[in-house]
Amino acid sequence: MECGKNMECAGLPAPCSPKLASAHQITGASPGEQSGGKPPHSKEPLRWHHRPAHVFEPNQLYMVTASTVHKQLLFRGDEHMEMLRNHLFSLSEKFGWELQAWALFANHYHFIAKAPPEAQTLKKLVRQLHSLTARELNRMDGCSGRQVWFQYWDTCLTYEKSYYARLNYVMNNPVHHGLVSVASVYKFCSAGWFETEADQGFVNKVRSFQYDQVKVQDEF
Repeated sequence: MECGKNMECAGLPAPCSPKLASAHQITGASPGEQSGGKPPHSKEPLRWHHRPAHVFEPNQLYMVTASTVHKQLLFRGDEHMEMLRNHLFSLSEKFGWELQAWALFANHYHFIAKAPPEAQTLKKLVRQLHSLTARELNRMDGCSGRQVWFQYWDTCLTYEKSYYARLNYVMNNPVHHGLVSVASVYKFCSAGWFETEADQGFVNKVRSFQYDQVKVQDEF
C-alpha cells in the first residue's frame, strides 16, 4: 500500500458551524481529572482487551494517519471522541488488525496495528471507520451530508527501530500537541493502556527511542 494514495472524498463540506469546545473537551480529560479529583461520572470506558506485541515483525506492522476535511475540529468532546474510539476498536477486531498504539484528536488520528494474513483489508477498515463515524457524527451534530474525512496515509514499517520510535511518537502525541503534560492521562490515546498491559522492560525499551525526528503527517 502506498503512502498518500488512499484519498477520500474531494468535495467541500456542507455548511455547519461547530460550537467551540471547552478546555476539558479538547484535552480529553474531565474537570475532575484535571484537578486531581474523581471524574463527574463513573461510566467504564471501552477498553482494548489485548496486550502489546513485544516482537517486531517486518512488513506486518502499519502506521495510519487520517485528517478531517480542512483539518476542522469536528470531534468535539467526550461523546464524539468515544464514538470514534469505539468504532476504531470494533472495526480493528472485525478485520483482525491488532492495535499497538493509537492517538485520537478532534481533527486527526494516528494508529499502529499488526496486519492479519490479508493486509489488504486495511483499506476496508479505514473506509468503514470513516463512513460510520461521519454518519454518526453528522447525526449527533444535526449536519446531514457534511463531509468529515479528507485523506489518510498508511506506511508499512519495515525497520525495528522505526517501529519503536513510532510507537513512542504515537503514544506521546497528546503531549506533542500541547494537550496534556503526561500522555497517560489523555483518555483517547494508548499510553495508559500500554503502561498497564506491557511488561515494564518493554515499556522502558519503547520509551528509550527518540521520536523527534520521526517523519509523520502531523501538522494539525
